[in-house]
Amino acid sequence: MYFPFWCTFFKSLGMEIVLSPTTNKGILNDGVRYSVDDICISVKAYHGHVKYLLNKDVDYVFVPRIVSEEKHKYNCPKLTALPDLIKSAFPEDKDKILTLNLGPFQREEYRFAFYTLGKKFAVKESLVKEAYKKAEKIQRTAERYLHSGFNTLQVYEKIDDPSSLLKNEKNKNNMLVGVVGFPYDVYDTFLSSSLLKRLNDMGIDVLVSNMLDYNGLPKYRDFAPRDLFWYQGNYVLRAGLYFLSSTSIDGVISMSSFGCGLSSIYTKMMDIYNNTHHRKPLLHLVIDEQTGEAGMVTRLEAFTDLAKLKKEGEL
Repeated sequence: MYFPFWCTFFKSLGMEIVLSPTTNKGILNDGVRYSVDDICISVKAYHGHVKYLLNKDVDYVFVPRIVSEEKHKYNCPKLTALPDLIKSAFPEDKDKILTLNLGPFQREEYRFAFYTLGKKFAVKESLVKEAYKKAEKIQRTAERYLHSGFNTLQVYEKIDDPSSLLKNEKNKNNMLVGVVGFPYDVYDTFLSSSLLKRLNDMGIDVLVSNMLDYNGLPKYRDFAPRDLFWYQGNYVLRAGLYFLSSTSIDGVISMSSFGCGLSSIYTKMMDIYNNTHHRKPLLHLVIDEQTGEAGMVTRLEAFTDLAKLKKEGEL
């Protein structure tokens, strides 16, 4: 969810931004080809997107190392190692991989990292500082819209003018489903088989876990007295428990990639919490490169039928 910041920062320095397209079969095939075998589909897809950009003969591909997003909690080790994985996968282009270490809880270090990055391009310090301030403002605006009912894709569509976003029409349908998972899985229309659109087409409103303000989520200390070590897993777990305990949510879907250690923990904890507290319709979807749309649709239809019966009091 830091794309608004990064995009604004580089554009403000006068750089042309080249984006890879949405994930497709070709990009995923390249990702599988150039990445190591025992890694999740999300990181494989990332390799494919980097390869696409390198084929476009860009000057640099920005691959940040996001170590942490909250004090004493850390990100998935595979995501933290992305710059190293990418340089190892494409050694002939390693000089094109532009990276820096980011830990938002170290605010001064974060600012210094981007100031140093801006100077790398021989840009005046005053312009770098101005670009940073503008990027911070856009990032705050994007997050405000995200937490007020717009999902990540809707915010990204308006990133150049986020003020043009109108008031969101909430709860247009009779059912509201909470979807939990890491944004790079949930919002990738190819990997997720367009999960969000399919739910909307079924007449179901969707609330995604990253649309909730992490700092405002209950911690459920009576169930989970200690936080998880991983920030992303902790975020998704709190959101999942909130969805399961909310009377306005009719059902919950989790989406994760096969072999993800973080998701294996929070999905199990969601199961335990749901079985002992609410017994709400709960569906776990696990994706990999073999996932087919037919199986996804069948499971979604069964889930929505169950959720409707539950909502109508027939269970």
